[in-house]
Amino acid sequence: MKKEEKKQASEESTTLDESDEIPEKDFQFVLKQLLGAYQPILEEELRRAQSPDQLEKESAAHPPTCEDEFELANRIFEKFFNEEVAVRLLPPEGRELLGPVAEWNWCLRHLRCCFIFGWLVCRGPRNFRAFSYYLYHYWSCVREVLGTPLRSPLTAEERQDFGILVEELAAAFKPYLTDQLATVEFPSGVPDEVISERIDCHEGLEEACEIFERLLTPRTSEALLGKEAFAAHTKEQSFWFCRCWCLCAICFGCCLARAHTLFEARWCLRYFFRCLRRCFQPLSCAIIKPAANDCAEEQFFPGPGIIGVEIVGTAIGAFCDHYILEWKDPLDPPIAYSQNFITYAAPAPPAGPGVCGKVNATLGYLNTFGTPVPTDVEIRLTVFATQGSPCVKEVSFQIFEKHVWIGAIEGVQVESPPGWVDPNARLFNTAIGQEASFGTALEIWGHAWVGSCFGKKIKRYTLAYQPGFVNDPTLGPWTQFWQVDYNSFRQQAAEQTGNFDLTSFWEFVQLCLIPPCPIPNPFIEYDELVPTRWISGVTPPAVPPGQFFPVDPELAPIWASQSLPPVNCYSGKYTLRLAVEDTLGNIYYDTQHVWFDNKAIYGEITDLLGVAPCAVLNLSQIPNAGNCGVVWPLSIQGIAYDEYILETDTLSHPSDNFGGYCLTLTKQGGVESSCSPIVLSVALPVPNPGSPTNVGTQRVGDPGTRCLTASPLPMGFVIPPKQSNTLTVMDARMFDATCAASATPVPPAGFALHRANPATGQAAECCAFFFALDVWDTSICPSLSGGRHQPPTFIWPVYICNDLPPGP
Repeated sequence: MKKEEKKQASEESTTLDESDEIPEKDFQFVLKQLLGAYQPILEEELRRAQSPDQLEKESAAHPPTCEDEFELANRIFEKFFNEEVAVRLLPPEGRELLGPVAEWNWCLRHLRCCFIFGWLVCRGPRNFRAFSYYLYHYWSCVREVLGTPLRSPLTAEERQDFGILVEELAAAFKPYLTDQLATVEFPSGVPDEVISERIDCHEGLEEACEIFERLLTPRTSEALLGKEAFAAHTKEQSFWFCRCWCLCAICFGCCLARAHTLFEARWCLRYFFRCLRRCFQPLSCAIIKPAANDCAEEQFFPGPGIIGVEIVGTAIGAFCDHYILEWKDPLDPPIAYSQNFITYAAPAPPAGPGVCGKVNATLGYLNTFGTPVPTDVEIRLTVFATQGSPCVKEVSFQIFEKHVWIGAIEGVQVESPPGWVDPNARLFNTAIGQEASFGTALEIWGHAWVGSCFGKKIKRYTLAYQPGFVNDPTLGPWTQFWQVDYNSFRQQAAEQTGNFDLTSFWEFVQLCLIPPCPIPNPFIEYDELVPTRWISGVTPPAVPPGQFFPVDPELAPIWASQSLPPVNCYSGKYTLRLAVEDTLGNIYYDTQHVWFDNKAIYGEITDLLGVAPCAVLNLSQIPNAGNCGVVWPLSIQGIAYDEYILETDTLSHPSDNFGGYCLTLTKQGGVESSCSPIVLSVALPVPNPGSPTNVGTQRVGDPGTRCLTASPLPMGFVIPPKQSNTLTVMDARMFDATCAASATPVPPAGFALHRANPATGQAAECCAFFFALDVWDTSICPSLSGGRHQPPTFIWPVYICNDLPPGP
């Protein structure tokens, strides 16, 4: 329900009107009892106010404690609430229905706990943990007055019951937090509401009672009372009246806790009288929203987590037991009514049935996304009583479906939870367990369709970008980069109502039915959307090629795509916006935060023991050569570097999305491929504390260059000179057939070189070897080799000779 509707509903149920049909004699009696309960406390406070010295002594001797709260609550409500007050509070029809007090005395005892619970919770701002604390004492109070006090320590069953209570409290508390978070995330409408006085000093007062109402579920009742007491009392006629009475008592206690004057306390009491009268009024039902023949807009409701239509109405009255919601196509017979795809509002379980006591409140939701629910629909509300005929209301309306969201880029889905409805939801790459970054040409997937309700349908959709992460789609310098119109009959016939490639363009198709064509043989002619990729940017200094597409494939006008701006080499944090316009000019939005990376990556071998590429390396040049018992260290120097997306952010992913580097060594005639040794090849271990040990995850050296338009730059940033460092230090024993078995790793057969053997006349072996360096990042770049930034494999050939003396 929208905020203004919630407020209206609250005002209708809590507005304090002196014209209420409340017997004045009963009201005055109960008011005197309430004032009598407060009088001793007020007199004590007055005495303290007249004697500051005495106040100081008492304060020093007895600092405030939690127990003081409970003691004060008991003093007020034990004196206020008794059997006569209870009877006077009830309307005449309530007294008649409930019968003698002896038949519902258990409820009377329980109500004092309800008063105290509401009063304690609302005495100050309470978070969920504090709410749970008072819920525990409420539970303890209920068990005490029903004659089944809690054990010390709690039994396993009692612990389970309290766990259920806290779970139900969490479910009741969550919608309040969700509503508050939504207001904080989208505060743009608040100034107007304050200025127009739609927000005033009463704002938020009803929300505590909404939490209490969601909390008092059948599951909560069983955990509060205990299984045996619950089973016994549910058979009594007074049980559900007691629930309604308890809810009124909790809200009354809450109101009193917030009252600062006796005038306000009097108004709280009048509200309490009104609340109880609703518990005993005749069976009543109504569907208030959507109204008959209305156009109901499909929305996302974070509480139940569904996309659909909210059903607001009333289900109250004496002996009201439960209600159900059903739907069907208006043209179908009554037998077609179904509860499928109905989600009931709290305090009912999602599958229903609904719990009575709803007045202009949410009854449930009709789930419309991905379901067979038609855009013309009829809803039926049936409220059942424990005796007498049910109350039935029906209403027919249309549904305006709004499927507008970006769901994925290049197969990387929006993280769920929280899902696309949260503007801060990330595009999460499950392959690496981190947020994704993207580059070059990209496919963007999602839903871009609205329709139904009096001819409203999609006119066009566009995609745009804005620098930075923003959440308001109506503010800022948006740059449109994609456009799809539905102007012609053929385009409208090709509307995409499901998930599809948003980066598509129109193409006119003529399909020949009976070859040969053309005329006189007929064509089938139609327009279709053809998927492609949006060129976001490329690695400098290249310039992204233009993309030009027809507005209507059968007409001349075209539109041009727009790459990201060249600043920061087409890279950085951006927000994408999907905007769908309907035929009446209304626009519907979704936004998605995206990291773009079109910067360069560098990989180079710069030195191998001072031996130039293609030159000869004799094994005797390597330290320790000839001694099989120790490593022969051969250092490979080079550069493995990836520019940060933001030079000011060198610590977090995906600004730092360096993927890794690897080195392979292959003998002439062998084969390797992208870090994988295949034939006569070895994957060299690299410095890395993790696994696998043949992939380096830290940058090495510096290329001495950066994106020429890098922004933002750290203050005083100076590009360092080109410098190499150690990529790895390999164990060169693998080159020597005599010592290869001791090397790490052990090379494959035929890889190592034999020493000269004068006894057999065998000459020293020499052969060409190739060091290959691969470097990559984790950006998703489908138009590049390997689907990521990865420079061509750097090859360092060297001719190695085994000039070591013959072994033993």
